Amino acid sequence: ELSAQTDLNPLYIQQIFDAIINLTKEEEYKVVGVRKKLALLGPRGSFSEEAALNLVGSRLPLVYCSTTDETIKLVEDGKVDYGLVPIENSINGTVLPVLDALLNHDVEVFGETKLEIIHCLVAKRKLPLKDIKVIYSHPQAIAQCMNFINNYLPHAEIRYTSSTSDAIKLLDEYSAAIASENAARLNKLYILRKGIQDISKNITRFYLIRKRGKGERKGSITALFFGVEDRPGALKDVLEVFYKRRINLRKLESRPARTGLGDYIFFVEAEKNLSDEELIELKEVTTFYKIIGVFDEIKRLDDIWINS
Repeated sequence: ELSAQTDLNPLYIQQIFDAIINLTKEEEYKVVGVRKKLALLGPRGSFSEEAALNLVGSRLPLVYCSTTDETIKLVEDGKVDYGLVPIENSINGTVLPVLDALLNHDVEVFGETKLEIIHCLVAKRKLPLKDIKVIYSHPQAIAQCMNFINNYLPHAEIRYTSSTSDAIKLLDEYSAAIASENAARLNKLYILRKGIQDISKNITRFYLIRKRGKGERKGSITALFFGVEDRPGALKDVLEVFYKRRINLRKLESRPARTGLGDYIFFVEAEKNLSDEELIELKEVTTFYKIIGVFDEIKRLDDIWINS
């Protein structure tokens, strides 16, 4: 509101307010002895940042990464305490590179959070849609807005970027980007259209991760990978374990095992903190299993921030 009453760049106004808020937060953190850091996909204005701010309320403990792989590696190497990575979108499904990375890195999921994604078409100036020559954005954002693009921008060239925020940096006078409203305001861009996603309830789910073994496993959801023998009924035997125990699987994915054509491993999210007895049964019908997390949804990180 203040930015509407002044000619100052809203990015600078936001930075001033952030500095004031962060000073307050810094004093608060000093009192409780908090020195935690949370890594996420940046830069500022990304949807990952919006989800992170909902969790921690300040940019002070945030570490911005250029890729989700970098986020996961920082956590694995102990350079940050926690990471935030997108795992699933209600339109586009699983973020497969993140899922594969979780299998191969020494990290674990300890929580999840959700964010409603509202995509905006933004530009450096008020630009008629027919004059837009190029659209920049992350592949996921492009895919989530294809109906709008096909209907209103079929003439525009699509160019992919590493994040929706990075797309903004490439804008010229005849291009547009798909980004968040927050990113547009931070960079003083013109919002041509708001809410251009294909489905109104566009939700992205994020995993909160930490280095494996850095905390107690607790929650009502168990996420794990497993492999099976190459024989008829092998997968059925595994699913039978969950069925007999009346355990619902809210997610089931197959991924290439990368050992040969036709070899697969499976990923599930089971709606239970699996007991030792249940894991013994699972071991008997799989070639391997790896639990990558036990968790619940987290609204705020305050308790974990202070008590861990």
